[in-house]
Amino acid sequence: MVHFYLSDLLTRCKYNLSSILLIRHSLKHERFINAYRDGFIREYTQKQSPYFFDGYEKVIVFSADEGTTAKYLKTYEVRHGETPSISPDCSPFLLESYKDEIMHPLFEIDNDPLVTYENKLFIEWGKAAVKWYQKGTNEKTITQLVNTSQFVFPGYENVLLTYNELKQIIDNRQTYADWHIALSSINAIYAIIDCSNGKIYIGSSYNKNGLLGRWSEYATTIHGGNEVFTQLLVKNSKAHLHLQYTILKVLPKDVTALEAVEVENVFKRKLQTIPFGYNHN
Repeated sequence: MVHFYLSDLLTRCKYNLSSILLIRHSLKHERFINAYRDGFIREYTQKQSPYFFDGYEKVIVFSADEGTTAKYLKTYEVRHGETPSISPDCSPFLLESYKDEIMHPLFEIDNDPLVTYENKLFIEWGKAAVKWYQKGTNEKTITQLVNTSQFVFPGYENVLLTYNELKQIIDNRQTYADWHIALSSINAIYAIIDCSNGKIYIGSSYNKNGLLGRWSEYATTIHGGNEVFTQLLVKNSKAHLHLQYTILKVLPKDVTALEAVEVENVFKRKLQTIPFGYNHN
């Protein structure tokens, strides 16, 4: 059987294997789970013990997957001698003292040739999974490259999306053709849940472009024209990373605004989203 290795891909991308560090973050570590959820993988990765990145030019980051496999997340450049860059919205827990760790200067790579493989490439990390960082010269078999030429729509009752997932679907019409067809074929009562506090916003779509048209507004502007989400973003520019989008009830494509709002109000009363959620009326 012919195997393809990570080193083959990296060599093709003109990466120097001897100057690469591979890292596999564990899903058992709560700090990583929170950093991944909030979009601060770089800040989490660059906080290591002194001299950790000495001798390396690039860091290739994976997350643990089933068994001893690993999913590729991102590649960063180590800029020795520069001041570490930390997002102004970085989660506070990542800035707290942790063991003897310090922030190192990791930066995203412009025009990174590996960007098309993010969240799609899987490798076999090896039996020594406890060794969460290894040299790039270590051979790692590529076990899977997810075919994302088309993503099948899972059914309206199974739709549960983070903001980043929603934006990816909206921005990639060809890849998510099934999703675009399905979401544009209906109108709906939908819910947006703030996973940081459990508050819910109930909304409805009643336009010719269906639910796709309404959710495209959220993907484009984040706030979707809603005052409550505009205020959230003013307080925290990363607030949308806590939001989840789901469908509560499918409505006919030709539903009128009055009909949709009537059903919407029923769900607001059922879920008490005016007194306890994000609906203001």
